[in-house]
Amino acid sequence: MIPREPRRLGYFATRNWFQHAVLFVVLGLFAIALISALGDAKEEAERQIVELTIRNMRTGMQRAMGEALMHQRESEMASWTGSNPVRWLDSSPAGYRGECSAAESGALSGGEWCFERGRRELVYRPHDIDRLHESSGGTKAVGRRCDLLRWRVARAPLSAASGGFVGLRIEAATACQWAQSGR
Repeated sequence: MIPREPRRLGYFATRNWFQHAVLFVVLGLFAIALISALGDAKEEAERQIVELTIRNMRTGMQRAMGEALMHQRESEMASWTGSNPVRWLDSSPAGYRGECSAAESGALSGGEWCFERGRRELVYRPHDIDRLHESSGGTKAVGRRCDLLRWRVARAPLSAASGGFVGLRIEAATACQWAQSGR
């Protein structure tokens, strides 16, 4: 019998192995980029849902103010300051826990809302708080991180054009904002 030489990888086998390794690395990088983009899209969707919910509360409040004006119950509107803005929605937002104390609002899980009785503010905790930051004043300087978004029903400033009528608005109670992702 003729002794066999150990089998070696030939040129073509080595080239195929290298091609497969490069393909695996490229696909891995593509998968990582895709997962990151999906995370950003999920966060953007959450931000838009929160903004739409607040916008719907404002619209419902304006409708209620219009009804009160039509029925000549302007004095009733003054009592709405500090009230729960969820009352102007047809249905509560997903994750709404009702009224809560300061301790309960601090223990909210991601995606949950509550109306804090003591501060008379609507509170929301986003799923990912790493991109929430407190902005100082009207500037775009990003300061320390915060973990809750808050809104309250407040009196709008007097307007001479409206004949002295004082309306209501839903305003942000903190300067917490979502930081722009990758932009």
